[in-house]
Amino acid sequence: MIFKSIIRIYIIILISIFSIQAQELSPKIETDKTLKEYKDLATALQEPLQVEFLNLSKSKLKSLPPDIFKFKNLKKLDLSHNELKDLPANFGELKNLEVLYIYNNQLASLPNSFTQLPNLREVFIYRNKLKTLPANFGDLKSLQRFYAFHNVISILPESICDLPVLKVFDVHKNELSDVPKNLDKLKSLRELYLNINKIPDFPPDIFSLTNLVVLDLSYNKLTVIPDSIIILKKLEKLDLSYNHLAVFPEKIGELKYLRDLGLYNCDLITLPESIGGLDSLHILTAPFNKLKIIPLTIGDIAMLEGIDFTRNELSSLPETIANLRNLKKLYINQNYFSDAEKEKIRMLLPKTLISF
Repeated sequence: MIFKSIIRIYIIILISIFSIQAQELSPKIETDKTLKEYKDLATALQEPLQVEFLNLSKSKLKSLPPDIFKFKNLKKLDLSHNELKDLPANFGELKNLEVLYIYNNQLASLPNSFTQLPNLREVFIYRNKLKTLPANFGDLKSLQRFYAFHNVISILPESICDLPVLKVFDVHKNELSDVPKNLDKLKSLRELYLNINKIPDFPPDIFSLTNLVVLDLSYNKLTVIPDSIIILKKLEKLDLSYNHLAVFPEKIGELKYLRDLGLYNCDLITLPESIGGLDSLHILTAPFNKLKIIPLTIGDIAMLEGIDFTRNELSSLPETIANLRNLKKLYINQNYFSDAEKEKIRMLLPKTLISF
């Protein structure tokens, strides 16, 4: 018995760790093999006008070498994993720059000239010490992907809503308590990460972002998710974990493309009947809640591969779970299942890996 208890506790800890680590995953950085990569400044300076990709990552830089500005055709610059505390005021002279990696430094701010880079498409500036962004940030009209997570940004400039081709905006793990009111202007936005902040209310302008595929608002202070969430018809991933929701939108089943639904530790008492309408759902995670009954309609989610109901108040599952032919993993640890109910669940799901 002691051994089984230890195993259960270990599984609970692992689940918690994995849920937190999921928020910390770095974005996938694709290598452009069409550009010749220079890893040494001295070598690059031998043919400065030929240099399009300069990689000075892990060079122990405390300031940006002035020679950088001799590379008039520079398109990609990697300054990650250094000790930079600021960028020079004339950084905007790198007019051809398209991609900037400057994560894992000590930047507290960006110069105003940063927004004078007309071709800048991708910025990876996470894990720094940024407190704010330039007021005219919206001047970066070519910006498509912006990763600024794990900083200390408390306010976003209104001008971020003027980025016409922005597709990915990731500011998770900052100090935000609000977002600009004109988010609805970001018509190209597909992925929005606002998780691990201090946002108290669901930003209403998000409902105008009808091209959103990923929305992460986990680890905030939300108490209500409006029924209007169903307007976001293209959503494939929705994470609302670690908020205090108690009640979930009744019409959630209308999100027909939703594949991944995260509801860790939300104080949920029940799930809506309409959940059975989530035809594309593959992963349902709702551990650490107060669920006592799972709706019969869960058996209608034919694509389900993984369910996590760890540490709820369940004593039974509906027999309709037998319809979940694709279910590979079911986590129902720390509930109130009798031995008879456990055996019944095993018989209903003979091919599923079940963790009690």
